[in-house]
Amino acid sequence: MVGFSELKGIYLKLGGDYKEFKKLSGELNVGYKFNFAKKITEADVQLFGLISGDMNPIHFDEEFAKKTRFGGRVAHGMLTTSLVSTALAMLPGTVVLLETNFKYTSPVKIGDLVNAECEIVEKEKNRFKVAVICKVSDKVVAEGWAKVLIWQ
Repeated sequence: MVGFSELKGIYLKLGGDYKEFKKLSGELNVGYKFNFAKKITEADVQLFGLISGDMNPIHFDEEFAKKTRFGGRVAHGMLTTSLVSTALAMLPGTVVLLETNFKYTSPVKIGDLVNAECEIVEKEKNRFKVAVICKVSDKVVAEGWAKVLIWQ
């Protein structure tokens, strides 16, 4: 079995954009804002395809993708919104994802820096609803919400 450090080294050698995981601090209430940003690399698309099994040619075949309205390969939508999972996991406490809803509004190209901007909009005891907007620069590429359960 390959260890995490070895896998991380392989990912970095493939051009991956690895960020050290850090928990946030503060009191979680409505209005609490947080984000996670990451460059989507070729390694991310390749590995996400292998992990998920989604080998749609729009993600892997440049000649095929050039003939689409996107004009070239794009990252998986679910890869883009997987950054939301990281942002949520960074919240203080033990975070359990309960539900998500996302609308994909624009394609993400390989090399784009995606910023998942999040804000707590509802709180009921230890359950939170988080509004999410994923952007590349100022362009919204996905938006929606997530519900989480948090033990502090």
